[in-house]
Amino acid sequence: MNLFDDSRLFCRGMLIVLAIGLIVRLAFGFLLEYNNDVTAWTQTLANIEAGAGLYDMAGYYYPPVWGYILGVFSEFIGIAGVDNWADIFPQLLFVEDWEDSTLTTPAFNIALTVLLTVSDIIVSCLVYWLIKRLTGDMVKAKIGFAMFFLALNVMFVCGCWGQFDSFSALMALLCVCLLFVKKEMLAGMIFTMAALLKLFPAFLIFILVAYIVVKREDWKVCLLKAASGAAVMLVVLMLPSIMEGTVMDSLSFVFARVGSSGGGIAAAALKYTSLIIYPVIIILEVVIAYFFVKRRGNEDLDIRFTWFAFLSVMALFLYPSTAQYLILLMPFAIVAAIVHETRLVKPIMLLIIGSTLFMLPSFPMLLGSITMYEGLIPFDQWMDLYDLFYGGSPRLADVIGVVSATIQYVAWLWMAIVSLDHSGIDIKRIIRRAKTEPEQS
Repeated sequence: MNLFDDSRLFCRGMLIVLAIGLIVRLAFGFLLEYNNDVTAWTQTLANIEAGAGLYDMAGYYYPPVWGYILGVFSEFIGIAGVDNWADIFPQLLFVEDWEDSTLTTPAFNIALTVLLTVSDIIVSCLVYWLIKRLTGDMVKAKIGFAMFFLALNVMFVCGCWGQFDSFSALMALLCVCLLFVKKEMLAGMIFTMAALLKLFPAFLIFILVAYIVVKREDWKVCLLKAASGAAVMLVVLMLPSIMEGTVMDSLSFVFARVGSSGGGIAAAALKYTSLIIYPVIIILEVVIAYFFVKRRGNEDLDIRFTWFAFLSVMALFLYPSTAQYLILLMPFAIVAAIVHETRLVKPIMLLIIGSTLFMLPSFPMLLGSITMYEGLIPFDQWMDLYDLFYGGSPRLADVIGVVSATIQYVAWLWMAIVSLDHSGIDIKRIIRRAKTEPEQS
């Protein structure tokens, strides 16, 4: 019997999925933590508690939304009694390439994992809601929930890396859901939050505007509502930076690195490639929105929109992205695979493998907390593992980074080929024509 073949939402299968996802995330959070990033969150929390603005002191280099989320988070961990967030370990000062001698405490790591897990659950619920709304099939909706919540790369980013990309996916997906229920002003507000959390969702403005224009008879009024909501939220979010004169600091993420965690040479290459490719991505986003408007068929508009929204998100990763950013693609790809094209499932699985491997070079750094706090690994053995990954030439970490980035991009190309074929573009025929034309001439 199918574990999800039950009319109840929280059937046995769903409870098993929730249990596995929660256990794995909490185990990751307790045993493994990428302190290079997570330590920055403790510095931000300390600045907030000291009454400083997000950008008044060094340590916070992201858009303001995540800082506000951390501000709320600090209240909850205060209530929970988590008052010691990190400690300094002088012996780490002598470890080559170790960026910070500070390690976050297991209690803080667990608390952060709980916060990110809540976001993962909400994203999974939005995936469920979308699939159920579009197909009317509760079993498919439950499978979609499970595919996102149990995706290894999603659990790894949540439990080990402590990155907030799940919130980015949450806000982008919530924006789509709000448009479906005719809440344009709220959608505009959420869109601004998504764009000021991480840059990628901002590129979706073209397909979102196209949906309103095609879907609503009073599209001008609806666009005005969405723009009003976006403008109001922009003022609310940026007002502290405007008053403190730190607007450019709050927007520095637009010009900053795209990512350097866990890929060595691969990540450094991606940083500069992405800056070149952004104009190409914008052109692709406009083209996708244009075809959504022009190529109208008999298919339900909301169903068709989810396919084009998936294409728009996929276009953001035209270059091989670092692993955490792909979390934004995951829910859109899962909805597309279940609602539109089941052939996407295999490249999604390969993408999960590649993006998880991309995070593997950071593995020795993940062991800091359990070595220094719990003593589960002797310090000398930990340093031997550290040298294995980061010593020698070529470094093992760099080799893994290049291989995993290649796997990621192969998965993306596979996904792109399937998507083009589903959209009626015959790649094989185009290639054959390209080969025969020179011969004929």
